[in-house]
Amino acid sequence: MALLDNKNVILTGGASGIGLETAKLFVSEGARVHVLDLPGAKLDAVAAIVAATGGSANACDVTVREQVDAAVAVATAGGTQIDVVIANAGISSPAAPFEEYPLDGFERVLKVHVVGAFHTIQAALPHVPDGASIIITSSVAGLVGTPQVSAYGTAKHAQIGLMRSLAVDLAPRGIRVNTINPGPVDNEFQTTFEERVTGQAAADANAIFDSMIPLGRHIPMVDIAYGMLYLAGPHSTNVTSTIFRIDGGMGG
Repeated sequence: MALLDNKNVILTGGASGIGLETAKLFVSEGARVHVLDLPGAKLDAVAAIVAATGGSANACDVTVREQVDAAVAVATAGGTQIDVVIANAGISSPAAPFEEYPLDGFERVLKVHVVGAFHTIQAALPHVPDGASIIITSSVAGLVGTPQVSAYGTAKHAQIGLMRSLAVDLAPRGIRVNTINPGPVDNEFQTTFEERVTGQAAADANAIFDSMIPLGRHIPMVDIAYGMLYLAGPHSTNVTSTIFRIDGGMGG
């Protein structure tokens, strides 16, 4: 029996990067994965992957509550419950000294990461049974200072605060709430971010970040996906209000 047989999963930001890797792993473990992401070719491609176990791909901007509600309605059609909620949607951050930091960029990053997680969890919660799992994708940037990217660091710290509040609120129902906190991940999203922060080409930017990671290497996306599987599955039933670091030691 697979670890997530017959489990119904909401996964935001599931059309690329960590979200896509998680969707593929969860499907292989028997889950019905309902992906919420922006419309486009990547969302179209993930539709074929999640359809194998009865999931769906839903065009959705997590900052727009009506769109989140519509996607949750698809996932819960016929009275189906949501066993796992993963608030994973995120965007990159402007890079600038704080005194020059663009307000619109700061607000947009917080809206996607923090308000988006709020919308996703609040919309799903009426359909979440006792004993379920809620996971928020934070970052090592939520644990340390992040020069030049104050929006991203602030958002990732805020997600941890949201997680801790929810964990207390939902503990009487046995609902577990945790963050997963990746370090620099080996994917296009991270490389683009590193190029912007360092002003270097991809290979040099990656090398600079490798030097900041105690284990000396970027984290494969599949490692994060397996962390998600642990928090979603039957082996973490006593794990809640936890910051699950998969960061090569970067968080200290």
